[in-house]
Amino acid sequence: MVFGGATPKWRCIEGMSENATLLTNGTDEESCYVTVNGVSKQCEVFSFNDDMNTAVSQFSLVCGREWISSTITSIQMAGIFVGNIACGQVADLIGRKKPFFGAILTLVVLNIGTAFSVSWVMFAVFRFLLGVAMGFQLTVQYNLVAEFTLAKWRTWVVAIPSWAIESSVFGLVCWALKDLFWIHIVTAAVGCPFLFTYWFVPESFRWYIGHDKTDKAKKIVSRIAEFNGKGPPKSIELIGGGQLMDKKDRTYHFLDLFRDRTIRLYTCLLIFVWISLGLTGYGIQFGVPKLSGNLFVNMFVLGLASSPVQFICIWLQNRLGRKKTTWLFYGLGAVAAFVVATAGRFPDGNGKDWTTNVFAIIALTLVYAVWSPIQTFTMELYPTVVRNLGYGTQNTMARIGAIIGPQLVYLETMFEGSLYWISGTVAVIAMFLIIPIPETSRMHLADKIVPITDELLPSTREKAQGVELTTEKEITHM
Repeated sequence: MVFGGATPKWRCIEGMSENATLLTNGTDEESCYVTVNGVSKQCEVFSFNDDMNTAVSQFSLVCGREWISSTITSIQMAGIFVGNIACGQVADLIGRKKPFFGAILTLVVLNIGTAFSVSWVMFAVFRFLLGVAMGFQLTVQYNLVAEFTLAKWRTWVVAIPSWAIESSVFGLVCWALKDLFWIHIVTAAVGCPFLFTYWFVPESFRWYIGHDKTDKAKKIVSRIAEFNGKGPPKSIELIGGGQLMDKKDRTYHFLDLFRDRTIRLYTCLLIFVWISLGLTGYGIQFGVPKLSGNLFVNMFVLGLASSPVQFICIWLQNRLGRKKTTWLFYGLGAVAAFVVATAGRFPDGNGKDWTTNVFAIIALTLVYAVWSPIQTFTMELYPTVVRNLGYGTQNTMARIGAIIGPQLVYLETMFEGSLYWISGTVAVIAMFLIIPIPETSRMHLADKIVPITDELLPSTREKAQGVELTTEKEITHM
């Protein structure tokens, strides 16, 4: 919707009815009124430049309908909100693999359907459904890979393939096609080849361990070792042996995120942090079409600038830790946002445009970088049995911010600088809220929820952390 919500140049070409004589009002381009027989009337028919076809030009979302574009974006984010909630529960109940590939298939089908929308209402419904499917994919994809990954490599899981690189490539695709119909078709086509990997990607062995299905977990570990030409690790027989086993496989629900005192604290603090990610990230991102200069250049430069920052962020997470990396990028991003907000008071001119564009892109680049440590941070805090539920819940909170973000873009048109003042302030608050949360870069992934009490001996607590404590070095060499 960064492209779909963009407004090409337009003008009014007709009066009150289709039978009226077409009038070209060359002196009042992009005016919502036209003079017919000396009477000023509301324009009903518009002509848009054919340099690009967006949802705005396709459904004439100008004048009294300009609110529809930002509302469709919020509707899409509401869909992601629903998808995050649903997937958080589903993926912890039936596993990671089926929801992930189901989401890809749904995205392929819905993108084709969206391309053939004949009204903005139909388009909005499809965008909502796309949002639900995106919510499933965004929630489960990182957990599926992270549960096969050791601590120092988990930082790569959320950055490679980099969202920034993808955004940059998408900017080039938009520039080449300039048509929302074909962008949806190409997006659907890109998803098709990945459907065939269903028969090669295994279920998370950690999910099997968390649900006491250790035989299936051992088969997956052995299969990976065999694929890499290695023998099964000697400690494979320890899988499940150190767990605090339930009498039967237990089903976990949303309330389990609040029953344990420690997990409850982390969940509550992270809720606002994730809301801040959605609000600042999507708010500034959807404000890109409002920046001066070429839309496609801005989209491409944004992705291009973000790519090296993402790689720096990966290195810093392992060097400084997840928390300090978050503080660094959020702090610098807040400063850049405040600069843009202050620049709004400058006199109009090239200096103001240049300052606004550069620091807006810097602010968004730095906020993009924050997603990586926060995602890694969140995945490492939750035990396997509620990891997808916890991560999905926090992703849901990000969608609350993302629903608000496009409305801040609309607010920016009325109060210049408001988007950036709010974004910067929210980022600073988030920095303080992660202080009580422990650093996770040296922590092992836990599989079960184990209350940390004085009665729980250190040795028992270590056993509760799961197979990674005993097999980490060995599995590394599989």
